[in-house]
Amino acid sequence: MENKNSKDFLSSSSFKISLELEGQKRLSVNNLFSLLEHINIYGSISRAAAKLGFSYRYAWGLIQEAEKALGLSLVYKQAGGLAGGGAQLTREGSELLLQFKSFKDEVDSQLESFLGSGVTGAEPSAPQEAAARGPKKEKLGTHLLLASTMEPVETGLLDLLEQAFYQASGILVRHIAVGSGRALKIARDGRVDMVLSHAPELEEEFMQEGWGTLKVKIMANDFVLVGPENDPAGIAALAEKAGIVDVFRHLARTSSLFVSRGDYSGTHLQEQKIWQRAGIIPEGKWYIISPGVAGNLGIIRLAAEKKAYALVDRASAIVSSSSGLRLFTCEEPAGGDRPEDKSTQPDIGLKNIFSLIIVNPGRFPSVNYPAAVKFARWLCREGQGIIADFGREKFGQPLFSPFNTDDGN
Repeated sequence: MENKNSKDFLSSSSFKISLELEGQKRLSVNNLFSLLEHINIYGSISRAAAKLGFSYRYAWGLIQEAEKALGLSLVYKQAGGLAGGGAQLTREGSELLLQFKSFKDEVDSQLESFLGSGVTGAEPSAPQEAAARGPKKEKLGTHLLLASTMEPVETGLLDLLEQAFYQASGILVRHIAVGSGRALKIARDGRVDMVLSHAPELEEEFMQEGWGTLKVKIMANDFVLVGPENDPAGIAALAEKAGIVDVFRHLARTSSLFVSRGDYSGTHLQEQKIWQRAGIIPEGKWYIISPGVAGNLGIIRLAAEKKAYALVDRASAIVSSSSGLRLFTCEEPAGGDRPEDKSTQPDIGLKNIFSLIIVNPGRFPSVNYPAAVKFARWLCREGQGIIADFGREKFGQPLFSPFNTDDGN
């Protein structure tokens, strides 16, 4: 069978989908979901359009036409705020984007398998042709699907790691960006090979229930508070001498505006642990829950608009340094006793550990376990150098610290 056309098609970045509106007009579904994904990352229709080379008029028209055709609200525009306003995906928009990415990954996989099976018996006619194909693959169509927490995606680190791993191994890793709780739920449904998350309690439950077979710690940073530059709650001095629990108590006592992700993500779960340790159930107009906001970058934008405080990871705070918010690092008191409450409980830790979990192939035979193990080992070795340097050139400091695990334990 002649394989040239098959190879060209396979390497031409896939298929295109159109949405027909009442038999009159067609919308590019590829353009629509690329736009939604960029809005999810940048929090702005204009920035998303610019990154894709679209005009703002085309981008906004595409969203409006899609919303009309689907009968859903996909994007919420915010008046005012940073740079004159912003945008975020609605819950329906986020779910639709996730479903499309899963669908596209599955179709891409099936195309690779189908076309790959049709090119047997055709060898490269020259060494140059083999070199032009890129890195040698262990088998045609080898790929992995990863459900990842938002922070490595929003900062750009995960894209860099995936590209470097592909160059080293020929194995393509694609990711779905969601909160840690949602990522582990997707893995429980058998829709991915791996999970990258930062929710230790949920991860432990996932492993104990037999959904995962291997867990490795990949990298870490820490949780920090961000808030208005003028610090209306006056937490700067307190943060220098007290732990995060005392700072949270102060925010509650003063009814200072606080934005919560409220989405069962790793960041949200950490925030809830702090409130619980503080003995406070946060409620009232001062406590703003925004589960529809995508990731820590979205929460930072909302906190800047509301002039509120928020708990985020340090990488997100550094990337958003132009937001106008101030970063507060809380000191962890030595020992457990604090004069304020005579508590013998140590203050809650703020270390933020990101772990990779490989889904149990015994539960889901479709899991590409050998390739997933290879990715885990690569992350624990070669990937550590990439993690250690990431962000240093642009921000003057790395955004994550490598875990330096060489044995995968």
